[in-house]
Amino acid sequence: MSDLPAVTVPTRKATRARADHGLRLASPTSVAPATLTFDGVEAVEIVAPDRYCATLLLRCAAPMFPAKLVSGPGWVVRFQQPLTEGPWVIELLALVERWLASAPLPCAKLRRGDRSYLIRGPLDAA
Repeated sequence: MSDLPAVTVPTRKATRARADHGLRLASPTSVAPATLTFDGVEAVEIVAPDRYCATLLLRCAAPMFPAKLVSGPGWVVRFQQPLTEGPWVIELLALVERWLASAPLPCAKLRRGDRSYLIRGPLDAA
């Protein structure tokens, strides 16, 4: 254990300069967390840059995950989390990596709950 390096996590603290610009933070009790659902089960969304890429992602996902195209201002594919426990996150990330390589795209935005993640594709795809 002593061989592991210490990890420092940078944090940002609110400063008076931010408060002077009229930025106000809502209290945690007044904001409900945004939970993405797919037929009542927590879901994961992946943002595609265009219709072709969204369709390609849906075709890649069809044998492994229930997925649908979400209507809205962009091309978003929503995946349902399987009801059974297991390595579904690893399978989903492997699917996204294959999709990025076949599209070819350098990265994709993944959203789950109120968090978003940037998934980078293979270096040779860009």
